[in-house]
Amino acid sequence: MGSFFITSGKKMSSVLWVIVFMTFSLLRCTTEKKTPPNIVIILVDDLGEKDLGCYGQQVIETPNIDRLAQAGAKWTNAYSACPVCSPSRVAILTGRNPARVHFTGHITRIGKHRYPENARIIPPDDLMDIPLEEVILPEALKPLGYQTISIGKWHVGREGFWPTDMGFDANIAGWTHGMPPSHFYPYENPAEPWNASIPTLKGGSEGEYLTDRLTDEAIGFIRKHKDNPFLLYLSHYAVHTPMQAPQHLIAKYDSLTEGTQIDPVYAAMVESVDSNMGKLLDVLDELELSENTAVILASDNGGLMDVTDNAPYRMGKGHLYEGGIRVPFLIKWPSEISGGIVLNNPTISTDIFSTVLDIAGIDFRDDRTLDGRSLLDDVAGVTHNNDLFWYYPHYAPHTNRPGAAVRSGKYKLIQFYDPPVMELFDLEKDIEEKINLVNALPDTTALLIKKLNNWIAETRPILHKANYNYNPKNSSDE
Repeated sequence: MGSFFITSGKKMSSVLWVIVFMTFSLLRCTTEKKTPPNIVIILVDDLGEKDLGCYGQQVIETPNIDRLAQAGAKWTNAYSACPVCSPSRVAILTGRNPARVHFTGHITRIGKHRYPENARIIPPDDLMDIPLEEVILPEALKPLGYQTISIGKWHVGREGFWPTDMGFDANIAGWTHGMPPSHFYPYENPAEPWNASIPTLKGGSEGEYLTDRLTDEAIGFIRKHKDNPFLLYLSHYAVHTPMQAPQHLIAKYDSLTEGTQIDPVYAAMVESVDSNMGKLLDVLDELELSENTAVILASDNGGLMDVTDNAPYRMGKGHLYEGGIRVPFLIKWPSEISGGIVLNNPTISTDIFSTVLDIAGIDFRDDRTLDGRSLLDDVAGVTHNNDLFWYYPHYAPHTNRPGAAVRSGKYKLIQFYDPPVMELFDLEKDIEEKINLVNALPDTTALLIKKLNNWIAETRPILHKANYNYNPKNSSDE
C-alpha cells in the first residue's frame, strides 16, 4: 500500500507515519513564509472544447471562461483519459491512467458493463470504485493543512467510496450516480427509482437551478476558509443530461442556434456554467484571494453529439476519435502564470494530479506509478514528447466501438476491437481523422502498435475477453 497520508479509517504503519512527519516538517520549512496557494478545480461534465468562445465558439456566450483563459494558460491539445466520465475522473483524482487503476468503464446502474448480444468481445469486469488504497488529491494535500471539499458530481464509487470516505473533509451533492434526477429543485425524478433524489444535497427553494446551487455552496466554502489554504473540487453536473436550463436562457438561444447542430437548451446550460464561473471569480477578487489561487477548468470527455457540434473533430462522447476525447483545459494562477499563454503540448487528465501537487509545492513520493506530469513545465517552456494512451474496451451507450489508442507526436493510432479495425491518422494534416494511413505508413503503424501493446503490458489492466458465442453470420459488419 503506497499512501503517504491516509484518512477514513485506512491504517498506516508507524514507519510510514514517521515519513509523513518528516515530509510535512520539510515542507513547513520551505513554505512557512508563504501561504500555500488555494486550488480550485472546476470540472464540467460533457463539455466539448469547441463549446467555449476561447476555443472558437461563436454562438454560445462564455465571457467568464474566456476571461479565465485570457488571464492564464490555455492548452490546445488537451485530452480526457477516457471518452466517458468515470474513468477520466479517476485519472484526475489519482494521477494514474484508468487502465492502471482497473477502472476503465463508467459506473453503470446495474453494476456491470453491458455489451451487445452478438458482441465480439466481453468487456472486462473491472472496478466501479476507486480503491481505498489509492491516494487521491485531498489526501496528498492534507499534510499542508488544506481544507478540502467535493461539490457536485462524484461518480467514481458506490456508497462507502464517496468523497468523505476517500479523504475529502466535506461532500455536497456527490454520490454514486453520474446524472442528476433533475437540474431543478427539488432535484427529484420519481420516474427514475435509482435516482429519485440526491441524498447528499439537502434543502433548496422552488425554482433553484443546480448549477447555481453548487456554485453558491462553493462560494460559501471559500468565504469560510479564506484564511486557510483550500482545495475546492467543483464538479458540475451540467452540461450532462437531462437537458434542462433556465427558461430565459433557452429563449435566448432558440433563434441563435437555428441552422446549427447546437441544441438551445444545451447552449443555455453552457452559458449558465459560464455565468457561475464569473460569480466564483468575482468572489476570489473580492476576498483578495485571486493572486494566490490556482483555478483549473477541464472537462471529463468530449461533447455529446446529439446536442453540440465538435467540428472539426470527428464524433463525440464515447468515441476514441478526437471528438470524444478532446477537452478544454485552462489554468489561471496570477502569481505564477502570465496571462494569455497558449500551449500546444499534448496533455491528458492524469496531468492534473501532478500539476496540483506542483502548484502546492509538494514533492510527492510514493511507491505507486504516476502517469501524469506537471504542466507548470509547459508554462516554463519545457518541451515534453510523451505519448498518450487510452484503453477503452467497452460498448459505450453512445457507440459500440470498444478499442485502444495511442497518440505519439503528430500520429494517432486507434485499434478497434469490434469490428477489428486499425486506423492511423496524421493529426497535423488531418485533424478530422478522415484519411486512414495504415496501408500508406506500415512502419509507423507497426511502431505505434508496438508502443500500444507494450503500454498495455506495462499498465496491466483487467483485459477484455473474446466472446465465444459471437456469430459472424449475425454481424452487421460482415
